[in-house]
Amino acid sequence: MLKILKPLSGVMDLVSNSVVSHHKKVTYIAYRIGKEMNLDLRDLRNLVIAANIHDIGVFYIRDVELSDFSFDDEENAHALIGYYLLSESPHLEEISLFIKYHHSDFNDYSSRISPVYNLLHLSDQLAFLTEEYDIYNDYEKISREIEEGSGTKYWPEAVKAFQKLIRKEYFCLDIKSSAAIDRELDKLVSSFESKIRITIEKVLEITRIISYIIDFRSPFTATHSVGVSAVAKELSRLLGFTKKEQMIIEAAGYLHDIGKLVIPPEILNKKGKLDEAEWRKIRSHTYYTYQVLEYIDEFPCLKEWAAYHHERLDGTGYPFHLKAEDLSQGARIMAVADIFTAVTEDRPYRAGMDRNQVYGVFQELVKGGKIDENIVKTLLSNYDLINAIRKKRQLEGRKYYQSFKNKRGKNLRYFDSEINIS
Repeated sequence: MLKILKPLSGVMDLVSNSVVSHHKKVTYIAYRIGKEMNLDLRDLRNLVIAANIHDIGVFYIRDVELSDFSFDDEENAHALIGYYLLSESPHLEEISLFIKYHHSDFNDYSSRISPVYNLLHLSDQLAFLTEEYDIYNDYEKISREIEEGSGTKYWPEAVKAFQKLIRKEYFCLDIKSSAAIDRELDKLVSSFESKIRITIEKVLEITRIISYIIDFRSPFTATHSVGVSAVAKELSRLLGFTKKEQMIIEAAGYLHDIGKLVIPPEILNKKGKLDEAEWRKIRSHTYYTYQVLEYIDEFPCLKEWAAYHHERLDGTGYPFHLKAEDLSQGARIMAVADIFTAVTEDRPYRAGMDRNQVYGVFQELVKGGKIDENIVKTLLSNYDLINAIRKKRQLEGRKYYQSFKNKRGKNLRYFDSEINIS
């Protein structure tokens, strides 16, 4: 599970090193406190996973600066947004609860809320204190400050465990060393993953949620990834892919634009023409998709199928300028699926193309040697079927987008436009 979600922390690393450094520190602290308390393995694993991505909701907060943590807002919006996004998946429901309460004080918990969720809040605050104080030399100051919050801000049992830990030199010295934290977290990931079998079904469910995290940053493309995923899967079925391969390409479709999380929202949502610098920034997203999907190594083809969707058979694509001999059928399908979805879907600033216009676009691309002729023939000869599948999936995505917008819309970036599906 941690490995499947690792691309999200990888993207956050590209956006802001300071945020990811904080996340790693919180994860390490949470793990050590949980171990000291002999926490149930399931709770410990969920705590660690949540800690690693606990600020994921910041991608959607208006007027925030990731580098200085100014997203610590009064309404706790980023925690609630992260919760709403992840709670859609049964595999992520418990993790989402840790995120929901990571800025909530212990005395605000009702009897129905497990105190274990407060561990993330404690670990988060401890990480901030280690930026203010030298934890090795000033451990008594940190100890006193945390003790003052026992029973009000923090779960007393967790505070007791922390007080034991902070008197152990290795704990304080590890926290001062980013290399030590990285080393310990790598061992932790290996330990957790060795006990869990990662199935394509689980990958598919979680990548669907990640697609919402990707797409919901912009009303221009709010259901784009689910559309690409659906089209790619249907094309792969028509072209004879196995059931497992169809599921992998569906997951790749969900993740193909994950690199866009690195792109500033003001560029993604610009209504006018992009200048050269902005265009080059947009073109970088496929490179970042390739890099962050390195973490999902159980299905090697997933990374290439997702990241090569802007490559072209004649080598004029980006970011790697690969040619026909380097592009597998899965990568070629994804390129066609991405183009088809982009030209047929409605966007706030323009309507989708009609059938004749779509035919014209693809005929021109085939004629220019850009995309696979056989895949295009399969697409156009099954136009009505594939377009109906796209519409259905994007309509479902739109409904969830609107529901999400209604829940937290006042706090979100660029949620002023409605989206339509044609």
